Amino acid sequence: MRLDGSEDILGEPADMKINAVSPTGAANGYLRGEAVSNGKARGLPKSQRQEELVRLIIQSLQDLGLRDSAETVQRESGYSLESPAVSQFRQGVLSGSWEAVEDLLPILDIDAQDFQTIKFLIREQKYLELLEQQKTKKALAVLRQELAPININLHRLHELSSFIMCTDIDTLRSKANWDGADGKSRAILLSKLQKHIPSAIMIPERRLDILLDQAIQLQKMNCLYHNVSEESTSLYVDHSCDRNRFPCITTHIFEEHADEVWFLAFSHDGNYLASASKDMTAVIWSVGEWKLVHILAGHTNAISFLAWSPDDSLLLTGSNDNSLKVWDPKTGGCISTFSRHTDTVTSCAWLPDGKHFVSGSVDKHIYLWNLEGELVHKWSGVRVTDLAVAKDGNIMLAISEKKIRIYNLLDKSEIGALPETDSITSVSIADDCQHVLVNLSIQEVHLWDLEEKRLVRKYVGQKQGRFVIRSCFGGLHQNFVLSGSEDSLVYVWHRERGVLIESLPGHTGCVNCVSWNPKRNMFASASDDHTIRVWGLAPGNA
Repeated sequence: MRLDGSEDILGEPADMKINAVSPTGAANGYLRGEAVSNGKARGLPKSQRQEELVRLIIQSLQDLGLRDSAETVQRESGYSLESPAVSQFRQGVLSGSWEAVEDLLPILDIDAQDFQTIKFLIREQKYLELLEQQKTKKALAVLRQELAPININLHRLHELSSFIMCTDIDTLRSKANWDGADGKSRAILLSKLQKHIPSAIMIPERRLDILLDQAIQLQKMNCLYHNVSEESTSLYVDHSCDRNRFPCITTHIFEEHADEVWFLAFSHDGNYLASASKDMTAVIWSVGEWKLVHILAGHTNAISFLAWSPDDSLLLTGSNDNSLKVWDPKTGGCISTFSRHTDTVTSCAWLPDGKHFVSGSVDKHIYLWNLEGELVHKWSGVRVTDLAVAKDGNIMLAISEKKIRIYNLLDKSEIGALPETDSITSVSIADDCQHVLVNLSIQEVHLWDLEEKRLVRKYVGQKQGRFVIRSCFGGLHQNFVLSGSEDSLVYVWHRERGVLIESLPGHTGCVNCVSWNPKRNMFASASDDHTIRVWGLAPGNA
């Protein structure tokens, strides 16, 4: 088709008296980041990394409930997870001993700004617990004499003052989004406080687990063919996916169309594939049985686009005959025809409710329809070559020459545009509703961040200049970018690294469109050679 349209917390026993530790006491050296032990580390060389590792192991053992093992490691290594002062601080927060907690703050080596924030958070919890106990006068005293003088977060202070009007505990908890002293609020508070205390003094929660997760994620990012479930990863070995687990073998070829195949899309359940052709038909294919299910005939010109409804119960087609048709995929029958456009319908997309859809045309109109054929809204003045609706239904993107126009579907307003350097032929929105792919006539595929409104990455290698070429996201976590090309190849890049990992031969004509199956490890490509190729795993790798 041409461009012109054509997370267990360990602390001291709860009844233990909490005493503030003197800044000159044994904990003081530890609070400067030094190790505290009952003696020298046994047989261990002095090393900051070693100390950190041992302390992380102790924390992890405690988190796993292996307290005897944790105590053994502390005894044998000579390292402690944390100083007595920090343990008292932790237990003080969890038991609600707010005065004792504040007495400990001066020796926790906290900078001035964080010191004030911590006091605010502690007193906020104290205030809410007093309200929960219906001690309104004491709560009011905390608000006026302890919270207000800190003079930070005035908006939150005003919000806290409004809670005095709550007539019962349930209303208080609901408005404050807080589950009470007997809930998880104190543990949540402790997590918030830890963010403002030097990590060498009070190790962040689950730190070893977090580090291991980060290591695994980094390995996945560096794995060019990563396309496996989380259960398949292991800490015992470095992660690497075999290329043979990537679908790069032609497993099926569909040859029913009598002319160029311009578009194709898998159903959301992954069980069907629909294709649109210059031969004026759309074809529905069964995935698994690999057979033709229906030929949809009725348009009087080439079919340029199609879209499955969210529940796959309907199929929408747009044509160069200026019309749209709604089909029943089960019977192959045409349900409705919409003919308001006065030029080629270049694109269409469903809204998440499955009761409305949008269509774009070179006639400079975008229409929002309902299933009864009524026009709900229209945007005019833009010659649309492609459009897409985000999965959450909040945003619509429309491609017009060198711009990605952004529309708010809630209030129907145009809220901005992203400028490109050349003509854009297609647009695809990622499942995260934040990232967007566009194909450009300058032989590049661009990845944009909608929230930050910036170009994130360029993918190069494919050939494009004269025709409408479409790309898509693919893979288990949409970590691949795929595109057709005018040189008859299918191109695949690693999304994060931008590295070209495959250029797949097989077609003998321009590859116009690619589509990844949302439920199966396969994708399909449509070509001017009248064929559709399904790409999967080689025999023995399935």
